[in-house]
Amino acid sequence: MKVSGRICSIALLCGFLFDFALLASGQTYAITDLGVLSGYTNSLAYYVNSSGHTTGCSDNSTSQSTLCIGESASSAYYWSPSTARMVNLGSLTDYDAIVGVTINDSEEIVGLAQDSQTSISRGFVWTEATGLVELSPLTGGTYSVANANNNNGVIVGYSSVSNGDVHSVFWEGSGTSYQIRDLGILPGAPYTYAYDLNQSLQVVGEAYNSAGTHFTAVLWTTTGGWINLGTLPGGQDSIADWINDPGVAVGAAYTGQYPNGVAVYWDTSYNIHSLGTLPGGNQSYAGGENDLGAIVGESTVPGGVLHACIWKNGTARDLNHLIPPDSGWVLNHASAINGSGQISGFGTINGATHGFILTP
Repeated sequence: MKVSGRICSIALLCGFLFDFALLASGQTYAITDLGVLSGYTNSLAYYVNSSGHTTGCSDNSTSQSTLCIGESASSAYYWSPSTARMVNLGSLTDYDAIVGVTINDSEEIVGLAQDSQTSISRGFVWTEATGLVELSPLTGGTYSVANANNNNGVIVGYSSVSNGDVHSVFWEGSGTSYQIRDLGILPGAPYTYAYDLNQSLQVVGEAYNSAGTHFTAVLWTTTGGWINLGTLPGGQDSIADWINDPGVAVGAAYTGQYPNGVAVYWDTSYNIHSLGTLPGGNQSYAGGENDLGAIVGESTVPGGVLHACIWKNGTARDLNHLIPPDSGWVLNHASAINGSGQISGFGTINGATHGFILTP
């Protein structure tokens, strides 16, 4: 989900030295507890934009595995560092599960509104001026999901079509009027899901075969359409969840060694590289990156617990080791990182799951 920033070798070097110095001192990040919306017990933070504004979801799930996935009532929020409190984005008729997924630098939020009983969904866009605006599916489709928006206001996601297939789509517009554009499917893969886009309108996601038994990471460009990004040697499946403005994509690949997935990235020549796991881990997932090459996500540690982690210069670090040791937090997942190095995610504090922001 993209934040604007520019690659520069000096910035990378300075970032590495700064990180090393803080690591040596035992405290790299200050942590901000985003709390929960009124009436709910848990929250998560999906995205942080370049100025530290955040969106996500709050609900009453009893497990992180069901938190904010549309299976129970939930509300999306907007969090601003100037007020340091969550603002409920409101509701949509017929949908009781609302999840904010990304927020661009104009504070436009996109996400998912779903009926938790029927699983019928609509993508939405929210601005302070308009409130929640539904994003309709393609003609003949019954549901849509909005997964990301760039700083030009282009929204990417997917929609069902009349025959039951799933196509990736763009929505473009303003105010309460948005037009949908069909991006189609990867040839031979009738279920093609778009998860992210950058400023150049490169799109990444995953595509399933007709049987729904295998999936592969995919990339769409304005000039080349869809291509299969492939997976690691010996693997069958992969997913691309994020692409930064330089065109580096991240996600996960599934192999015999890593049947539950290992974090990977694809360089700008579309070559795949494994990021590995934290020491002693057996699975990992890369869910976000910034334009300076820092990648965040999660990895298991010995015992199988998921810990939020960051990969810099090819090295994985447990973010739980980079916050004050007496914080009371267990950081489980890092979902996004902006150009200033702020990280959004969720973890456990005082027995509840809360969204957080880490600030270097």
